[in-house]
Amino acid sequence: MEDKELIRRIQNGQKEYLNEIAEKYYDDIYYFCCYQTGSREDAYDLTQETFLRFIRYVEKYRYRNLKGYLLTIAMNLCREYMRERGEVRQRLETADNQDLDTLEDRKSRETMNRAENSVLLSEALMRLTDIQREALILHYLCGYKNREIARMTGAGYRAVKSRVRQGIEKLSIHLDEQDFRS
Repeated sequence: MEDKELIRRIQNGQKEYLNEIAEKYYDDIYYFCCYQTGSREDAYDLTQETFLRFIRYVEKYRYRNLKGYLLTIAMNLCREYMRERGEVRQRLETADNQDLDTLEDRKSRETMNRAENSVLLSEALMRLTDIQREALILHYLCGYKNREIARMTGAGYRAVKSRVRQGIEKLSIHLDEQDFRS
C-alpha cells in the first residue's frame, strides 16, 4: 500500500497502519540517527522518539514525502540531542571483542574487511561537521537530491551543494589518513 493511502487510513482512525509505516522506514531512520550520533543506543532512542512524534502529530500531517518528513523529524531530534549533550561525538561503537571472535569464526575475511571499512567510514563521518555529515547521509545514504535536502534542512540549494562537496573532500582526506580499503 502506498504511503498516501496509509496516511489517509491512519487519519481516518485505522491506527493499526502505523505499524506498517514504522516497519517500512525504521531501518532508514535508525541508520540516519546512528551516523548522526555515533551511538547505536542513542540512535535507537532517537528513532523511537521520531516515530512517537510522528504518531503524536499524524493528524496534522499533509502528504508530500513521508520518508523525508520522518528524516526531518529525526534530523531535528539529532540536532537537539547533539546540542543537549554538548560533548565530543564518539565514533560508532563496534561489536565487543567476544562478538568479533564469533564473527571471525563464521565469516570470510572479505566480510570482515567490509565490517572494518564500515567502522572506518563511520569514524571518518564523525570527524565532519554536523551539517556536512547530515548532507552526505541524506544525499548518499538516503538518496535525496540537493534541492530536496535544502527543503528538508531549510538551507539554500547552493549551501547544500557546497556541504556535500566539502564533506566528500574532507571524508576523502580522513579515509586516506585511515588507509581505507575498498
